[in-house]
Amino acid sequence: MIDAVWIGQVLRKHREEKGMSQEVLSGLAGLDRTHYSKIERGLRSPTLDTLFKIAQALDIPPHKLVKAMEAAVQEQQDL
Repeated sequence: MIDAVWIGQVLRKHREEKGMSQEVLSGLAGLDRTHYSKIERGLRSPTLDTLFKIAQALDIPPHKLVKAMEAAVQEQQDL
């Protein structure tokens, strides 16, 4: 099972690499900023629809975000 915290860490990393604030990204994705903030902090897990919206806002194919999440899970399991 994937931990919501790992999802948030992956999304934060990609957002910061693009030089975006949470406000800008959530606006581009059509999400409430507080909702997006909760996703990044691991308090909520995104739905598939939300994940696709975030990927589009980041200009990243959704499968690349999922692959990064899989890598984060594997890394934690290897510890």
